[in-house]
Amino acid sequence: MLLCYSALSPFCRKVRMVMEHHEIAFELFDSCDIARYPAYNPRAEIPILVHQGLTVVNSADILAYLDRLYPDRAIYPKNPRDWALVREWEREADTLIDAVVTDVAIYKWADLPPPPTGLDVAARRELGHVFDRIEAQLDGQEWLAGTLSVAEFALYPHLSAAQILGIGANIDRHPRVIAWLERIARTAVGRQDRRHVGAWWADRANADVDTRRINWGTHRLEWFLANGFLDHFVEEVRQDRVLWSVGPNSNARNNPLAPS
Repeated sequence: MLLCYSALSPFCRKVRMVMEHHEIAFELFDSCDIARYPAYNPRAEIPILVHQGLTVVNSADILAYLDRLYPDRAIYPKNPRDWALVREWEREADTLIDAVVTDVAIYKWADLPPPPTGLDVAARRELGHVFDRIEAQLDGQEWLAGTLSVAEFALYPHLSAAQILGIGANIDRHPRVIAWLERIARTAVGRQDRRHVGAWWADRANADVDTRRINWGTHRLEWFLANGFLDHFVEEVRQDRVLWSVGPNSNARNNPLAPS
């Protein structure tokens, strides 16, 4: 089993945390350079799981595949109500929360002009509503579904990054959220995840990531435009600083990094 991964990706971090939590044996292909992948996702996205000749893409699909492959190590609750609950959190982490956090983070690591005015304010407002819901759900319990589940693994990479970016939870308004994030960080996989991310940033100058053209993705772009930053994004397109996953030009399939 081979996992194509980068510590820069919260989706990769989610999958790796789950695999390490359940002690699933795997090899790691650690790179952002899609030309080097032993398997290819047409959207030029990671993670990618390769197992016995099968290529599985999309983090949620990879975890669903692993749940079926290792039913005794399932990370999705058997109870239908709890399953629906954790899937809701995973879906929100993969869509809205990723969009908010990544749209802010892009301007920290990519070679782009300064972000539009008001981006951080919009991010804090949006995430504040998310933290309010998590705070309420943690009333009387340590984990979102009662026990450690995919909800924690899906949310932690995004929300721990939000804390570092200055758009995270506030200890006065969200004390349960802060304690919950600290609990995840203290788990064995939480400690390992921090080491992986720290190692990536320590070697940031040598990372093989394209920092001049950004693939925003559907939800990230939707949230950016919905918050009034259309003119800013149009200029990014005009300056050829956007990489599209689909379309006739500058897309994942004809990306110069893509395998021939």
